[in-house]
Amino acid sequence: MARKRQKASAGKRRKKPRTAIRKTARPRVKKRRHRRRAQTLGDKVSGAYRTVVDTVKGTDRLRNKLEPPATSETE
Repeated sequence: MARKRQKASAGKRRKKPRTAIRKTARPRVKKRRHRRRAQTLGDKVSGAYRTVVDTVKGTDRLRNKLEPPATSETE
């Protein structure tokens, strides 16, 4: 005859994930999505320009960090 299984102690017992508890407790409500405003051509160009400028500035900052502008190679 098979032995009876012992009850697991409180520390070893698996807990239900909190998301499962929340989903069952609340009724489902459909959320409204915010529609993003369509980008104009000017917005796209402006965004691309800002990206290029930021990249160049970031590269310059990194170059100056590695080798300060006052130092130069003398051979």
